[in-house]
Amino acid sequence: MRRIGTVSLFAFAALGLAACEPVVTNHGFAPQLADLDSIRAGEDTRGSVMRKLGRPSTVSSFDADAWYYEASRVETFAFYAPEVVDRKVVSVRFDADGLVTDVASYGIEDGRIIDLVTRRTPTYGRELTVLQQIFGNLGRFDAGSVFDGRAPGTPGAP
Repeated sequence: MRRIGTVSLFAFAALGLAACEPVVTNHGFAPQLADLDSIRAGEDTRGSVMRKLGRPSTVSSFDADAWYYEASRVETFAFYAPEVVDRKVVSVRFDADGLVTDVASYGIEDGRIIDLVTRRTPTYGRELTVLQQIFGNLGRFDAGSVFDGRAPGTPGAP
C-alpha cells in the first residue's frame, strides 16, 4: 500500500512539472545569415531578392524602398503575460532604380518597447490621495452662506 502511494506521488509530481512548461510560439520569417550573405549591394534587384529571400513581411509605409523580414519567438508561461524572448528583423533597402543599397540585421537587443496603447490618460497637476481629498476641504466653507442660500462670492454674501 505504501508503494502505491509513493508511485502516485511521483506520478502527480511529474504531471505537475510537465504542466509548468512554457508555450512557445514562433511568428514570421527572417532569413538566415548565409542567405543574407548572398545578397550584394548594387548588383541584386527587387526580383532577385524576392527569389532568394521570398516575400517580405512588411514593405515600408512611407515609400517602397525598404523591405522588412520579421521573426519573433514568444513564450507564454502559465497565466502570465506573453514575453518576447527573441526577435530578428532584416532590412533590405533599394535605390530609385530598384538595386539593393543596404542589408541590415537587427536583434531584440537593438530595439526598444513602445507601448502604443497605455489605457491611461495623463493628468497635470498634483495627484491627491483619498485622505488628502477628504481633509483638504476642511475649513474652506463659510457656514453663513450655506445656510442663507447664497453662494460664496455673490453680492450680499458674507
